[in-house]
Amino acid sequence: MSWSAGQSVLKRLLVTVLGLLCTQVCCVTGLMVKQSPPDLSLQEGLSCTLQCNFSTSVNRVQWFRQNPGGHLIHLFYIPSGTKQNGRLRSTTVVEDRRSLLYISSSSTTDSAIYFCAGAEYTNAGKLTFGDGTTLTVKPTIQNPDPAVYQLKSPESSNISVCLFTDFDSEVIVKPSTESNMIRLKSTSLDMKTMDSKSNGALAWSNSFDLGCNSTFNYTFHSSSEFPCDANVVEKGFETDMNLNFYNLLVIVLRITFLKVVGFNLLMTLRLWSS
Repeated sequence: MSWSAGQSVLKRLLVTVLGLLCTQVCCVTGLMVKQSPPDLSLQEGLSCTLQCNFSTSVNRVQWFRQNPGGHLIHLFYIPSGTKQNGRLRSTTVVEDRRSLLYISSSSTTDSAIYFCAGAEYTNAGKLTFGDGTTLTVKPTIQNPDPAVYQLKSPESSNISVCLFTDFDSEVIVKPSTESNMIRLKSTSLDMKTMDSKSNGALAWSNSFDLGCNSTFNYTFHSSSEFPCDANVVEKGFETDMNLNFYNLLVIVLRITFLKVVGFNLLMTLRLWSS
């Protein structure tokens, strides 16, 4: 075999190998789904738009939401056009290879992770998911009146609990686990009967001298826009003897009532049978 013929064979082999490698890379890459923004935090009542972009053309687009610790909840199947369900509206633009999810007049119940998924024309049976967008809707607290309650048990000297309440949503309390103290993430309580909302955070320690003010102090805003004048109120886990007495009295009265009803029924049956 001549030198030129060997070069020709080598070139053909090289082209074949490169073609196979390109095919492998293309197959591995496949459809890519990019969601933006990855995280979004907004005040209750505001609106927001979540975006989803596809690397190639898709024939199936779906939106899901997942509550913390929950399963996927289907929101929309929208290969093209626009659909609306209550405050949620989704639009898919096939030519631009993107889909949008619009949430109007957001509520704290909208806080969740939102996923977009699509399927290629060549692989219509397999959905490819994006990384998701974590949406956090902060409640609107009217007339915040921050206070820190320190709860101590007079019967135990090895535990102390701190309760931080009624603070503004701009104050962020993050969870923390230290050597002698555990602090939970702040949460919102919707008191519908009172038509109001309240923020709360909890921390506890095995040390009786836990300083509640310093426990949450690092999250306070020192600027004039978000002043923090939280008061420390000490409470004790003391049992109310009067409350226990009234509870016992109610139980006795209920038992007596049941006995009277049973006795009357028994006497009525005896009279009927005679």
